[in-house]
Amino acid sequence: MQFLTIFFKSLVQACPYSLVGKKCIGILKDKPSTIKSLKIKTLLFKTGIKTGRNISLVGLFCPFLWYSILSGASKDFIIMNVIHSGIIVSLGLVILSVNYVVLYSYSKSTEKG
Repeated sequence: MQFLTIFFKSLVQACPYSLVGKKCIGILKDKPSTIKSLKIKTLLFKTGIKTGRNISLVGLFCPFLWYSILSGASKDFIIMNVIHSGIIVSLGLVILSVNYVVLYSYSKSTEKG
């Protein structure tokens, strides 16, 4: 029984959706703090860009979508998986875009000042 518990825990920890969920929950639980260093803020925005990219890649390479396509599932099931993956890709692109725009405006404001 312990083997099954360890096996399922490792599966959940390896799942990209659970990793994204844990990351989102961690961001929501953290208290906002003032960051005064230019390098730390820039690094924070670059990390946000990478997070958005990774979320988009999770949506693009969703195993449920590709399994349903390759296994010849029904058209409706494939469309449902495409919509789900599209939502995940869109969410990742929004996170990526927001961090990119904020990084761009922050770098422009520091150059002027």
